[in-house]
Amino acid sequence: MNAASLILLALVAQATPSPASPDEKARAQVLLKEGAKLYEKGALAPALEKFNQAYAEYPSPKLLFNIGQASRDLGRLAEAMSAFERFLAEATDAPADMTTEAKKSVAELEGKLGKLRIQCAKPGAEISVDGKPIGLAPIAELIWVMPGSHQVTARHPATAPAIEDVEVNASWVHTVVITLQPLAKPVAVAPAPLPPPVDGPVSPAEPAGDVQADNKTTPSPANAPEVSRRGRTWTWVAGGSAVVFAGTAVFFGVSMQSKFDTLNKSCGSASGPNYAGCKQSDIDSVLLRRNVANVSWGLAAAAAATAGVLFFVEGKGVSVAPMAGEATGMIARIAY
Repeated sequence: MNAASLILLALVAQATPSPASPDEKARAQVLLKEGAKLYEKGALAPALEKFNQAYAEYPSPKLLFNIGQASRDLGRLAEAMSAFERFLAEATDAPADMTTEAKKSVAELEGKLGKLRIQCAKPGAEISVDGKPIGLAPIAELIWVMPGSHQVTARHPATAPAIEDVEVNASWVHTVVITLQPLAKPVAVAPAPLPPPVDGPVSPAEPAGDVQADNKTTPSPANAPEVSRRGRTWTWVAGGSAVVFAGTAVFFGVSMQSKFDTLNKSCGSASGPNYAGCKQSDIDSVLLRRNVANVSWGLAAAAAATAGVLFFVEGKGVSVAPMAGEATGMIARIAY
């Protein structure tokens, strides 16, 4: 860092912002001096942290000059541009040399950055760029960003979050329109009606659910079946197996035919079990593929037949009723 920059940094101590307590100003002066020493040694990141802390203690707009310089030297060009612009707009009584230096930095950075114009129709939505909050909608000012891909996010308690990706070019202004959708309202479910009140006590042998208007229990038929439903899981398993076996059969069938055609062209064929001039291993390879294809076709047919049977069996009602006579237990009847 050259001597001119050091002088410019030192001038910030003359900042006179809105009234603040002497303790706050004193703490800001200490932090400013520490930051200036770190900046002079080339410790840019710690220096920037000190400058930001000083601004938080004593928000003089002239401190934005220091923040802009440190941010620029760290390669944080968008942050540097924002700091320099605020410095020029707010520090109207800054020394001329500081103002000249800031204008020069702004001119250099303009060609290296792009701008975002963020439009959000939901007032009060929290807007962030690449995870960094920039304010609440509507955002009036343009946002400086580095060229490249960026992500604009909007959040509001009454809506679902919205994210828009944008590709930014240097020296361009890109408009990002981000729309928030309202949250789905839960559908109210009417409560089930309560059973009518019972006049008089209910006998332990007569459950309340079976009590009629005349307080008499209507027993269920002795052989009334209980019906349950089942899915078609095994039907799908059998059908899928049929498809797999059929695919395997097609694969080995095509492979067998291809191998046969290759051998027929290369070594010819002869009547009988062997091919004239062909190796026995090549012949065995063709026969093996033929056998695998035939077996796969058989398995595919069996699986398809099984799927057909299960289709009519699974998913139907199953009635369960007590056995007649003195035998205990249950007997299942499948109703189609």
